[in-house]
Amino acid sequence: MNGKLIPVFVLAALMSCSQPPVKEQGPRPVKLVEATSLNVVEKSFSGVVSPDQFSDLAFKMSGPLISLKVDEGQKVRAGQVVAEIDPQDFKWEYEAKKASYQTAQAQLQRAKKLLSKQAISKQEYETTEASFSNAEAAFNYAQNQLEQTKLRAPFDGFIQKKYVENYQKVQAGQGIVCLINPSKLQIQYTMPETNITYFTTPYTIYVEFDNYKGQLFKAKVKDYVEASPDGSGVPVFLYIDDPNFNLDKYKVAVGFSCRVILNIESLSFNEGAVLVPISAIVAGEENKNKYVFVYNNQTQKVERRQIKEAELVGKDNVVVTEGLTAGEMIVSAGATRLVDGQQVKVLTD
Repeated sequence: MNGKLIPVFVLAALMSCSQPPVKEQGPRPVKLVEATSLNVVEKSFSGVVSPDQFSDLAFKMSGPLISLKVDEGQKVRAGQVVAEIDPQDFKWEYEAKKASYQTAQAQLQRAKKLLSKQAISKQEYETTEASFSNAEAAFNYAQNQLEQTKLRAPFDGFIQKKYVENYQKVQAGQGIVCLINPSKLQIQYTMPETNITYFTTPYTIYVEFDNYKGQLFKAKVKDYVEASPDGSGVPVFLYIDDPNFNLDKYKVAVGFSCRVILNIESLSFNEGAVLVPISAIVAGEENKNKYVFVYNNQTQKVERRQIKEAELVGKDNVVVTEGLTAGEMIVSAGATRLVDGQQVKVLTD
């Protein structure tokens, strides 16, 4: 709708020929288009599907990598071992702490018996008990360290990227792989910084995936940055809250392209004004009146209806101020050969 406005008198030169329509035998094939409200401004942006839940998996300790069990694109389950560093040093530490723990445990049991017979003082027992607590904590820590030599997936997902190769030494906190949850997706797109004001007015957002053309899904803004971080635009993140959207039915994944459609309420035109393609308008005799053919879905027939034009928008669309309401379906191709009440066959291509 961002085209340059052109005075309506230029429309006459663009209209189809004004000869009376010829009656056709049988339903005539036509294409339809919806009359859209001019109280809603539509903006369109290119978007991409990105993960809403992802994680760069890393070890909490350093060591040589001895096993990298996954490939990029591979699916993994929660708890599955993804990689492992050499556990030998941690095993020795674990065995030593385990022995100390078992010794302290035995000493505590003996101290309990001696205390019950009043063979040792309360203070001596408490000292033994403290030693056992320290040994137990050290053992649990060593056990945990040994377990963490195996890097496990925290949730079901797939490996998007590997950052290292097997057998190299890795550092604590160094990324090993990037794990993505394919069932939790979001839409990411960039809009001009000046367009952020649209979010302060009533609006609706839809997402149309490139591999499901014509299917619009309602979405909501999850997050966006107030200002462009590098001057290229403001990153906006959406989530789809449409009950008709199901990943089992609509096979979309990270990296898929889509179109984000932002509808903003506007008061730029009189209430009730609609936008229609110029190809839908048919001129009457001597171009005195203009008409469109409105499609009735129940009868599959068309109604010839007089309209009032206002102005041309861009090269292909006309503002209609009287005769139509938003949402009505009108003939956009084949209108010049129709008559009032004629049955038609709608083309979907």
